[in-house]
Amino acid sequence: MAKIDTLFLLIKSLTKSEKRYFKLAAGRQGNRQNYLELFEILDQLDAYDESRINSKISGRSFMQQLHVVKNYLSQLILKSLRSYHLNHSVPAQIRATLTDVEILFKRDLFTNCIKSLKKAERLAYRIDDQRALLEVIQWKRRVLLNMQGAAESQSLLEAIVEKEREILNNLTNENRYWEMAIGVNGSPGPDALSQHPLLENNRMAKTHRARILYFHLRYIRDTVSGFPDLAEASIDQLVEYLEENPHRLKQDPGSYVSALNNKIGHYLNQRRHAEVPAILQKIRNVPGKLHHGSSRAFSMKLLVRTYNVELETYRDSGQFDQGVAMIPQVRKFLHSNEGRIPEDYRILLHYQFAYLYFMVAELKAALKDINVVLGHRYNSKRADVVGYAQFLNLIIHYELGNTTVMKYAVNASRRFLQKRGKLLEFERILLKLFSRLSTQPIALHVELFIQAHNRLFDDPQLIDESQLDYLDFKHWLASKIKHSKYQS
Repeated sequence: MAKIDTLFLLIKSLTKSEKRYFKLAAGRQGNRQNYLELFEILDQLDAYDESRINSKISGRSFMQQLHVVKNYLSQLILKSLRSYHLNHSVPAQIRATLTDVEILFKRDLFTNCIKSLKKAERLAYRIDDQRALLEVIQWKRRVLLNMQGAAESQSLLEAIVEKEREILNNLTNENRYWEMAIGVNGSPGPDALSQHPLLENNRMAKTHRARILYFHLRYIRDTVSGFPDLAEASIDQLVEYLEENPHRLKQDPGSYVSALNNKIGHYLNQRRHAEVPAILQKIRNVPGKLHHGSSRAFSMKLLVRTYNVELETYRDSGQFDQGVAMIPQVRKFLHSNEGRIPEDYRILLHYQFAYLYFMVAELKAALKDINVVLGHRYNSKRADVVGYAQFLNLIIHYELGNTTVMKYAVNASRRFLQKRGKLLEFERILLKLFSRLSTQPIALHVELFIQAHNRLFDDPQLIDESQLDYLDFKHWLASKIKHSKYQS
């Protein structure tokens, strides 16, 4: 396994503006040359390579204390990020203000504490942060007791206790929605959820997070129970609610993206493929709303996933020409973000390209992308896709008439699949088919297709529909049988 360096990962996670801010901040403080030099060396590497790093810093004064320099550089970067994001993150502003309160409290500057607590409370209400509000209330009590004493501030303390009880009730309410959402403590199934009092209406949800969970739970319940219209209404209401609160999107973009992804899943289940691209565009607009570029890890994964889903949509709906027309755009995106896209997604997208090219009979183009997939040092999480690529590779070579190449390709595919694990029965049947196709006369091929088709699909337990999702060899075999009969 390649060595992982936490400082390198931290530097590679920075956006251009964050890097610029760090360099300016570090430069202003002086005596930071060693740290900036190491920062530049690591920033210029595409992958962590200790030997290259050592050669670049050979002879530098800090080489003998490299671990110390690296630790200090990490702290400098984190300090810079805290400062940079203070103006972009409301939770960060709340934490900083409460730190101010603690400092002021220790100096007995209670009037200053009250001023800072009002600011923290205003920010916490803005994003409905109940936990921050609870901390504000607790600080208010401490400050009040030190300013006036218990007897002099009885009524104010009673109001604080009442407010604390309200906040704790809100958090308990939110926790009950979480219990249902993650299925803990014997959480009820869809049937029981249909009568659950917390799902009667959205007024039952007392916090922002609870309201998100309320709509999500209703969507899941109605989907599982077979009421697609009700499920769609719930997911539409959730999306509408989140869009009505754009200031919260910056703090929690994941909830909005998750809701849109559920909407896409609903449309795909309903085979309403034409409505999917508009939702995908909403997801692609999220990074712009967050005021940072697509180089950030969250945005990169978000964007690359939308491209994959759109290509899948064209593939599943038979809109192969539209899918092929989109490939240059996605390929340009891959090229311009070399090194920043997760390897499993890169493999998946090249497989999508190959499949779409194959479906429009652009076989040589399909073969190029299949070779990219097969030539990758694949991520084990995408071994399934590489396995399907093995069979698509065999099909393409057959269609191109490369029977000699196919003979060796069958052996390579068998080695890969056996290395991955025990061969599945349908894989054995397909490998045997291609092995025979590479050696038998063309006149006998139709019989081989018929035999393979019957063995694969006469037993409904042998093939799961999900195994045909990425490569519909059932359709391919049927087309070869039909074509061969027509030729005869």
